[in-house]
Amino acid sequence: MKILNKTKMLVNASVVVAIALAFLMPVSAAPAQNQVSYKKDPNMMFRSEWIEQATGFVDASRGIDYVHCVDENIVWAVAYDGTSTQAPCQEFTKTINGGDLWTPGFINGADGLRSAMIFALDVNKAWVPMYAASGGVQGIYYTSNGGSTWARQTTALYSDPASFPNCVHFWDENIGWCMGDPIGGYFEIYTTIDGGVTWTRVPQADIPTPLAGEWGVVGYYDVIGDTIWFGTNVGRVYKSIDRGLHWTVAQTTLSAYINPTFKDANHGVVIDLNAGAVAYLAETSDGGTTWSTISYTGPCYDSDLIYLPGTENMYISTGAADGKSGASYSLDGGHSWNDYAEQYDLQMMSMDFVEGKIGWAGAFNTDDVTGGIWKHLPAAEPKPVLTISIVGGKGFTVTVKNIGDGEATDVTCDITIAGGLFINPKTFNGNQATLGVGANFTVTGAPKGIGLGLLKPMPTITIDVNCTQGIGATKTIGAKIFFSKVTLQ
Repeated sequence: MKILNKTKMLVNASVVVAIALAFLMPVSAAPAQNQVSYKKDPNMMFRSEWIEQATGFVDASRGIDYVHCVDENIVWAVAYDGTSTQAPCQEFTKTINGGDLWTPGFINGADGLRSAMIFALDVNKAWVPMYAASGGVQGIYYTSNGGSTWARQTTALYSDPASFPNCVHFWDENIGWCMGDPIGGYFEIYTTIDGGVTWTRVPQADIPTPLAGEWGVVGYYDVIGDTIWFGTNVGRVYKSIDRGLHWTVAQTTLSAYINPTFKDANHGVVIDLNAGAVAYLAETSDGGTTWSTISYTGPCYDSDLIYLPGTENMYISTGAADGKSGASYSLDGGHSWNDYAEQYDLQMMSMDFVEGKIGWAGAFNTDDVTGGIWKHLPAAEPKPVLTISIVGGKGFTVTVKNIGDGEATDVTCDITIAGGLFINPKTFNGNQATLGVGANFTVTGAPKGIGLGLLKPMPTITIDVNCTQGIGATKTIGAKIFFSKVTLQ
C-alpha cells in the first residue's frame, strides 16, 4: 500500500474551527544539549509575515498538495478534494503577480486521476505526474500554454497495473527526469533531452535494487545542480549526480516516509512524514552518504519541511493535523525550532520558496475569494541572530556565530566560571568588531584548578554575548575541571 501524499489524510478546512484550543504541541525527540537561550524572543528578532491569499477555486475545501515557485511572481500549485481525500481531482492554480491574483484551471484529458506534484519552468510550461484515483491513463501531463490545454507524454509509460508516477523535474525546456514506483524489480525512472517528447527508461543496472515493499512517495525529492535525491517509504534516500542517469542509495537513521531538502550539495535534512507520526529528523554533511538523527528542541511540524534558499541555515516546518497545525522555523539547520505564533493552530501544508525568504504554504480554501494558500514575506529589516557553542578538552573553546540575516557589530563574549576549587582565572573575554551573516569567532580559555562536584558544587560556565544591535544570547553549562582539562556536562 502506498501513501499518496503528506496531506492526503488530513481533514478539510472546516476542521480549523473545530480543533480544540488546548495547548497541544508536537512531541519532539530528546532535547539536544548545549542549547542557546536568546535574550530577546527570536520571533521578535527574526519577525516574518504570513499573508493569506485566495487560490480562486470555486469548490470549497480544495487543499494544496504541492507548490512550485518559478520566481517570486510566478507560482503554480495543484489541488485535491479536502472533503474526499481519495477522490479524483485535476485542478491547479497559478499566479503571475506574486499571489495578488490566483487563477485556477483544469488538467484536461486526465479524468479519474489525481496530481502527485507539479513542476513549472515558466509562466507557460509545466509538467504534472498524474496517478490513478479511479481509472484514467496515468503518466506525465504537460502544458505549453499556461495550463489552457494539457497532453500526456506517452513515452513515460507508467502503464503497468502497479505503476505509480511520483516526481518530475526539468533543468531547462529539454532536459528532464521523472520517477515512479518499482516495476519489474527496479524503480520506473525516465530521462528526456527533448522536453518529454521522448522519455527513455533508465536501465536496471544503473539503479540499486529496491527493498521488498519499497517505493517512492509523491513529490518527495530535491535537486541541487545536477544532483537529485528522492526518499522512499522505508527511510532510504536514492541519489543521482548526473541528472538521473545513474543512482546510489543510502539508509538514513529514520525508517519511514522520507522527504529530503538540501542546503547545498553536501548538507541536507530529511523528515519522516509518515501519517500520524511525530516529526523525526536526520541530517547529512556528506551529500547523503551518511546520516545522523537530529535531537531537536521546540515544535517541529510534520506536514512539510523545507530549506530556505539563500539563507545561512534556515528551515521551515508546517503542520495541518489535529493538535499539530501551524508553522515553525529553525535558524540552525533543524536543531532548535520556534513557532510562528500568529500561525499556531492554522492548517499549513506543502511549501516552496525562492531566495529572499519569499515562499508559499498550502492550506484549504473557503470559497473562490477566501483562503487556500499562505504567502511568507521576510522581515522588513534584516537582523543578526547570535548562537553559542562550546567544546571542552584541554581548556575550552567557545564559538559565537551569526545565523541571522543582518550584520552584527561590536560583538562581545564574556565567559564566567563559578564554583570548584582554586579555579583561576574565572573570567575570559573576546570581541569582534564586525560579524557578518554566517561568520563566527572563537574565544578559548584554559582555567586551572579542580572542580569535580565532590567537595563543592560543580563549576558552571556562563557565556554572555551581546552586540550593538541590542541582540544577544546566553548559555550556562556545567563542567568538571581537573587542572586544565574541561569536561562539559
